[in-house]
Amino acid sequence: MKLQKLKRYELFSNEELLNLKLLKTQGLCNTIYKLKSSRNDYLIRVFKHYHQDEHSRKKEFKIQKKAFKKGIASKPYLLDEKKELMICDFIKGSHKEKLKKQDIKALVKSLKKLHSIKINQPKYDLKKDFENYGKKLKDKEAKKLIKEALSELKKLKKYKFEAVLSHHDLNQQNILFHNSKVKFIDWEFSCINDRFFDIANICIEFKLNKSQETQVLKSYFKRLKPKHTLKLTSYKIIYTNLWKLWFLNYKK
Repeated sequence: MKLQKLKRYELFSNEELLNLKLLKTQGLCNTIYKLKSSRNDYLIRVFKHYHQDEHSRKKEFKIQKKAFKKGIASKPYLLDEKKELMICDFIKGSHKEKLKKQDIKALVKSLKKLHSIKINQPKYDLKKDFENYGKKLKDKEAKKLIKEALSELKKLKKYKFEAVLSHHDLNQQNILFHNSKVKFIDWEFSCINDRFFDIANICIEFKLNKSQETQVLKSYFKRLKPKHTLKLTSYKIIYTNLWKLWFLNYKK
């Protein structure tokens, strides 16, 4: 990515582009740059991961716009599908590996805002995804992960599916803490799923203990019910196994 190539965008017609810097923290699916101009700081995401859904980036851009209006994402300015890049505001914040009580409270507050976003999309089919991995991955580890996940999905049939817009990739690098507020980045895997997928995601990625998991549930729900803990237990296994399979397939 060269600074000169960015100057052609109408977005920058009234400002001078000063500096383009490759960030130290990089994701698997995007190459990330910080662009400094005479007026603003921008984040440039150059896509490097192929998505089977050709419309996935348009969906991501649309969802991030809605999330920005809720105050939980950076403002997206431009999506260039031909050049395979997206330009957004560069937002301040830090990543955390361990969470204190106030961090959990702030994180859950933003998560509830995310889950309140309305969008017309079909439900993400977890069962189908695991079955597809079964066709691609034939080793013992993959078969064990798939079997275990499908067993948990079967258990969940007794509970109501609580459909929300799910981020689906809430690892530490996709969560920014700043001034007691939390924002999310990298929306490319967002979809309609059960609210417990994101809740389990947070519990696993931050290695929360039982007491912290209870705090998450009590912060999210007005009244804690036994089914909440049971659903969380199943979705923790499903989340863990899904991403293990994703990485196994990615390395293939």
